[in-house]
Amino acid sequence: MNISKKRILTSIRAFTLLELMVSMVVLSLIMLLVFRMLDSTTRTWSNAQARVSTFKEARVAFEGMTRRISQAMLNTYFDYQYPGNNQNQRPRGYERKSDLHFLSGKGEDLLAAGRYPTHCVFFQAPLSFSVDPNNKSFGSLLNSWGYYIERNTDRDQIPEFFPSGTLQDRERYRLMEFRPPTENLKVYASDLKTRYNTDWFKPDVTNDEATEGGRPFSIPIAENIIALIIEPKNSNAIERANLLAPEYEYDSRRYQKKKNAKDPTKHQLPPLIEVTMVAMDERSALRLEQTYGTLPSD
Repeated sequence: MNISKKRILTSIRAFTLLELMVSMVVLSLIMLLVFRMLDSTTRTWSNAQARVSTFKEARVAFEGMTRRISQAMLNTYFDYQYPGNNQNQRPRGYERKSDLHFLSGKGEDLLAAGRYPTHCVFFQAPLSFSVDPNNKSFGSLLNSWGYYIERNTDRDQIPEFFPSGTLQDRERYRLMEFRPPTENLKVYASDLKTRYNTDWFKPDVTNDEATEGGRPFSIPIAENIIALIIEPKNSNAIERANLLAPEYEYDSRRYQKKKNAKDPTKHQLPPLIEVTMVAMDERSALRLEQTYGTLPSD
């Protein structure tokens, strides 16, 4: 019995070199596209996180600032009105008076030119801030308070135990809060009844002997705040001209400067204050610093 065996050869097919090269190119393009998408997503996420962090600090500072401004008071009262403010004469009636002071306006006018851009505001309010814990039980202690923007460094905030040169101080525009404790209330000692002055806050704010960012009673509450606009108004209605503060300036003692006893702001708080604050993120500040070598002054 003969058994015949036949070997059947089947053809084996495979990819050619050209096909492999084309597939590798396509795969490389897909991977490049994926990497670019990931890089773009990462950058967008990082920028969003930086902006959210920056604007969260600015938003908290803004809410605290507007809340304290709304607590401003002048504690007005009625007293005799003397002809020519001569108390030796017979009084001719009553008039509204106050021992306190509210004012807002340009930082270069109220403080000093160059370091304090846009606007600032200073006032008194029952905020009960005291260095003595025993005084907190009183509940309504009077404080002088204020807000302004200053271009300064954070040199004063770097801990002393860091070796010199470990941390570089950063120059930024910062929203500063002027907050002397009630023990340092100077508004009554500044003799506002007899003469117009801003001695109750200006010397402490513009103290050139203090280190930058370390003014007495002033602390930074938000970084990269480049503008603060304070607009006192009569109402929410849109006005062609702001008659109350035509140049964004309001002063409850303007009558003393202008020698106008009938000034509408005399011992009066503005009915409404519109506050606008402009902030930028840290990346933008770094980019400006790298482009110009320092932060531009305007």
